[in-house]
Amino acid sequence: MARSKAPGPVQPGREPLSPLIHGRVRLMLLSRLVAMPTAHAFTDLRAALRVTDGVLSVNLTKLESAGIVRVEKTFEGRKPRTLVRVTEAGIAQYRQYVEDLRAIVPGLGQGS
Repeated sequence: MARSKAPGPVQPGREPLSPLIHGRVRLMLLSRLVAMPTAHAFTDLRAALRVTDGVLSVNLTKLESAGIVRVEKTFEGRKPRTLVRVTEAGIAQYRQYVEDLRAIVPGLGQGS
């Protein structure tokens, strides 16, 4: 029977899982944004994640402050519209998070 590969060492000064991404709502949000890296309407994200405006707003603010997402406020006619996009840096950080998770959880699937 083949032995599974042991998790690699975590780089010094870096936590094994980014606490910024590891939050439940932020992880669900980023998973959705990375899977479909187009602009998403705030209202669509809120409905898909089944969270309140406040919960989504707080989590987006944290991700935006870290440069992981970009939030654009526009108008459609007279109605305000908030669009959210994942940044290239956000995609890279998400992929690193997934790799770190694979190192911790043996046998975790290889797709990201």
